Amino acid sequence: MIKQFIFGILVVAGLSSCSTSSVLVNVQRPADITIPQEIQNIVVVNRSRPSKDNLAGNIVEGLFSGEGIGADRKGAEYCVNGLTDMLVNSERFTLKNIGGIELKGTGTSAFPIPLAWNEVKSICGSYNGDALLVLATFDSDAKTIVGAPVTRTRKVKGIKVKELRYPVTLIMSVESGWRIYDANKEFIIDENKFTEIKEFKAWGNSPEQAQLNLPSTRVAVKKSGAYAGKQYGFRISPIWVKVNRTYYTGKSDDLKLAKSYVKKGDWDAAIEIWMPLTDDQDVKISARAAFNMALASEIKGGLETAIEWAKKAQKLGEKKAYNYINILYRRKMDEEKLKQQLN
Repeated sequence: MIKQFIFGILVVAGLSSCSTSSVLVNVQRPADITIPQEIQNIVVVNRSRPSKDNLAGNIVEGLFSGEGIGADRKGAEYCVNGLTDMLVNSERFTLKNIGGIELKGTGTSAFPIPLAWNEVKSICGSYNGDALLVLATFDSDAKTIVGAPVTRTRKVKGIKVKELRYPVTLIMSVESGWRIYDANKEFIIDENKFTEIKEFKAWGNSPEQAQLNLPSTRVAVKKSGAYAGKQYGFRISPIWVKVNRTYYTGKSDDLKLAKSYVKKGDWDAAIEIWMPLTDDQDVKISARAAFNMALASEIKGGLETAIEWAKKAQKLGEKKAYNYINILYRRKMDEEKLKQQLN
């Protein structure tokens, strides 16, 4: 009896020590827009190439911007690749083609006139597609910023040497315009432009050397284009993301064991340790144990139960519970949206 009493004191002391740990949780995030359920099979088209009327202006822009002739054309190709790479792993859509379809557009940031519906139906029919997803515009701009030098100390043959290091940043701005054509209903589901910013940093002993250490503009356009394509894919298709969650740990052996169970993903074993503590006479202990139980419930898929535990923790004075409750309610809303998007 005395041993059990001492063990209980150790558990309580451990949880009350206010030490916390964190765990990464896989959460499915809904798409920004909900595409009608009958749209399952997608055909992707690159329509950002300039027509003959726009070709001369496109060349002049490449010369004056310093990106080089054809940089945006290559960037648009990588933008489409970024989108298709994302859609290949999508739970929402089936991608019916991997590149290969190019149509003439404006070659600038201006939207071309919509495609004729007979052309949309013809392309979709060739691939058994329900909708045509078109990169209609693509434009990129590059800007280089040299920062103030920073003094750094490093050892050279055991001797500390101070040197100036110059930071430089290449900022790529990519504007992509997209249209989604519903071939059966002859309706444009989405028409939007998005601007994505991607930065590349480098250091050097002089501003000139730092700039030489940056990736070439063409490489930057390639990476930025692929990034922009993936971002649009995330807007139309649900994705899995990793989020950070905090829970309370302690110095006692029992709570260290609970932490080891969490690391192994054995939440049932961790629950067996936390559950008795939710009714502890020490309010701080029970509040933190209830907070941990809320996390365990979320992990196991019980959002309603997680909210109940988080509310109990809040009533007992746990300050972290307020934000967590809001997160759980947002997750509930996302779950409803996901049901519509994933059927």
